[in-house]
Amino acid sequence: MPFELRHINGWSYYCLPELEEAGIVHGFFTRQSPIPPFHEGNRNNFPGAFSIRDSILMDQEHGDEIHVIKDGERPRRGDGVILVERNVAGIIKTADCLAVIVVEPDYPIAAIVHAGWRGTAQKITQKAVEKMVRLGAQRDKMTALLGPSIRSCCYEVGEDVCGIFKKEGFSEEVFKKKNGSVHLDLRQANVELLAEAGVDRIYDTGFCTCCTDGIFASYRRGERALRQINFVSLKG
Repeated sequence: MPFELRHINGWSYYCLPELEEAGIVHGFFTRQSPIPPFHEGNRNNFPGAFSIRDSILMDQEHGDEIHVIKDGERPRRGDGVILVERNVAGIIKTADCLAVIVVEPDYPIAAIVHAGWRGTAQKITQKAVEKMVRLGAQRDKMTALLGPSIRSCCYEVGEDVCGIFKKEGFSEEVFKKKNGSVHLDLRQANVELLAEAGVDRIYDTGFCTCCTDGIFASYRRGERALRQINFVSLKG
């Protein structure tokens, strides 16, 4: 299932058309979308563009707290949401970190998590899958989407970060050697978490936010005030 770049009412985003047709409204936005995304009226434009009646935009804390949204809950802080309630968008802001969407269209249920290095080390993606299963979703029917993020080509890390990932049981494949330094592969680390959780249908946008110049916001490239948004919603 290849990703497709779409444009609607000023919003530019990547999505999987097959999932849209299955009732999973979602997108990984580019910098061509309003920046910052929810400012000076843009928040009102977003629901109209995607037929969404409400949205959840939390203060992200680089942790592993995941909220279940089914009876009008509207959490203020956390790094992931699991949606059972329809026509509500779960939103994650990124500027190098990885946004991961996990869906089970037949249930239907959807999750979106903020997986920077800290959240990944705390296995937030795996924890989201396990919560979905406890709610009644089936692992073998799940599909995971990996959004644009900094990739191993650009993500140099120190020995302290390497030590944390080794301690948490990640494989050596999450580390890449480059010019005498160590680079972290967030994509590989989250693929491992998904595989351990029993999810094998994984689709990757393939973009590095840092070196794919001009398309996505990148903290490491010096755009420290910019963010892009990633979202998922269950169509009513």
